[in-house]
Amino acid sequence: MAESPIYTTIKERIILLEYEPGAVLREKDLMEEFGVSRTPIREAFIRLEIDGLVRIMPNMGTFVADVSFQQLKDVFEIRSFLVRLSAQLAAARITGEELAEIRTRINKMKEAQDAKTIMRLDGEIHDIINGATKNAMLVKILGMLHDQAVRIWTFSDERNGYWQKLSDEFEEMAAALERGDEEASAELLERHTKRFTDHIRRQFAG
Repeated sequence: MAESPIYTTIKERIILLEYEPGAVLREKDLMEEFGVSRTPIREAFIRLEIDGLVRIMPNMGTFVADVSFQQLKDVFEIRSFLVRLSAQLAAARITGEELAEIRTRINKMKEAQDAKTIMRLDGEIHDIINGATKNAMLVKILGMLHDQAVRIWTFSDERNGYWQKLSDEFEEMAAALERGDEEASAELLERHTKRFTDHIRRQFAG
């Protein structure tokens, strides 16, 4: 089932901090923006609450969820375990079309000049790899975990050039996936995830 564009747009704004933690999401404003009734907005809010991205408070409103560093620590631990499985399954099941989609995004990543574009492309590549597992439950769990992780990435200081190495990492990953090398794919995706986690921990240490 295709995702609602309203849900997708609001989620992206939350993840990229266009809607900051604690911000009020006003139904009326969103109804006017999207040209819809109240029902699709409320349906999007319910999905976003399930994702852990908003809090719906009766008689008060809907608020963007705070970024919890303890929660993100938990996210990193779970995600680092599951990415190996994702990579192994993807290496066994990925299609030529999915590989082409990954390479298209790697090329765009090389040309990108800003961190937010890099983050969006990084997320799209992860989505393709997860989708290549052909495991709907794994796709759902890893998608939610990635969304939470990217929120904290948006807070981080990118002057150390972390994102500049991503295209090289994904090129190695694409090559391993194309070979059907499950172990190499798992190691590369795990290493990529660990580098991200270490980057965030250094940014917010202490």
